[in-house]
Amino acid sequence: MIDNVDDLREKALENKIGLKKQFVNIEIGDEEYGFRISGIGAKSVKLEKYVKYDEIIEAIESGNDNGLESIIKKTIEDYEEDEEE
Repeated sequence: MIDNVDDLREKALENKIGLKKQFVNIEIGDEEYGFRISGIGAKSVKLEKYVKYDEIIEAIESGNDNGLESIIKKTIEDYEEDEEE
């Protein structure tokens, strides 16, 4: 088992091509979502997931009010652009 940053980074970078074909399932609320590993770098791993607008609305309408779609919808609704000083 890897228990330090350097070994984890080394293993990720050595397997970069194969890892970029992998998906990570993450439970958010009552649902499980698949995120693609889209980047492996020296400092971080990048996860990616496309969520269509119609999927957001359909999820909310079907009662999924604590899932990823709800979080995205709330973030969009609550966003206010910062005023430039």
